[in-house]
Amino acid sequence: MKLSLINAIGCVVLLGMAAMQWVKHEKLRNHILDQQKITHEIAVQRDEAQDKVTALQADIEDLKKAIEETQKAAEAASAVALQRENENKTLAEANGNLQIQNQSLTAERDALQASTVAWEKAVKERDAALIKLNAEYTALRTKLDQAIEQLKKAGAQ
Repeated sequence: MKLSLINAIGCVVLLGMAAMQWVKHEKLRNHILDQQKITHEIAVQRDEAQDKVTALQADIEDLKKAIEETQKAAEAASAVALQRENENKTLAEANGNLQIQNQSLTAERDALQASTVAWEKAVKERDAALIKLNAEYTALRTKLDQAIEQLKKAGAQ
């Protein structure tokens, strides 16, 4: 009977140890599952951040192209302005020479003056277009700076 009692106590002790190990392993398993969930969430966040970076890089490329096109348009407008300025100087010289040579060409001079007025109007329109292009360029530059700042922030994370 003493042996049975010792046997029973030993079984209870073994059962208690098994229960403690089971509880310990259950806690460990739950901890591992929690860590796996956190790892998965971090991976999802990393993938989302990578997608944002890719989208921002595409936006930056689009902005660069738009800026290049705007610069080309501004250069073309500048070349046209220079050409018109040269043409105006040539016309003014020709007009001066014609006035000195022949007073009877007054009617032709009046036509050149009207042409100059039209030219000034065109220059004002061109200047307005250049101002508009400059505003667009400034807005695009601001967007680019913001995109770069977001990209830096995304990269820092």
